[in-house]
Amino acid sequence: MTCLEFYNKLESMNGEEYIKNFLVYSTSLVIAKVKPAATITFKKYNRDLYSNWGSMGKAFIQSIGLDFIELRESDDSIVVLIYNQSLLEKYIGKEENKEFLIGLGYSENGTIVEYLNVLKNRYKEFNCPHELGIFLGIPINDVKDFMNCNDKKCLLCGYWKVYNDCISAQRIFQSYDQVKEYTVNSIFKGIEGSTLVQSIENNFSFYG
Repeated sequence: MTCLEFYNKLESMNGEEYIKNFLVYSTSLVIAKVKPAATITFKKYNRDLYSNWGSMGKAFIQSIGLDFIELRESDDSIVVLIYNQSLLEKYIGKEENKEFLIGLGYSENGTIVEYLNVLKNRYKEFNCPHELGIFLGIPINDVKDFMNCNDKKCLLCGYWKVYNDCISAQRIFQSYDQVKEYTVNSIFKGIEGSTLVQSIENNFSFYG
């Protein structure tokens, strides 16, 4: 099915169904444990996602075992980072990632919550700090090359701009696509909400 067909399917749902399935689709890579975190922007003019996030979305995310931090809020939108805490701790704890973050002012011995609060402060200061890529699971060398804005050739552009290990990135992109396709097909079959979350976890458990 096409993207248009999928979004038309979402649009046919009521408010609670819509926010839950929108969240499952948007965080499916985190649910499948192929990514430690994902960012979502909730806007008032799009099915009132802004208020539905507060009234239903937060509780739903917590009910499926994920955590979140609101990075920035304005009059008409809110940017949220939704994450798997254990996976994010593992990824941030990698030596090269931690050294990079320490170089940007993050504490050497900070907890993941403290790191996320620093990210939130820097998000307000720099709009979208480059190190966000580390929290989203993007390889450190690609984050650095993108951050430095050098003349290095971009080898591949997909879920992020790839400057280094193209073969590894292609494998990751393929796994992302598999999870997304499975999620979309499941929603079309009527598998939704918490049931779909469990289905994603079961079918992609080998990634965890």
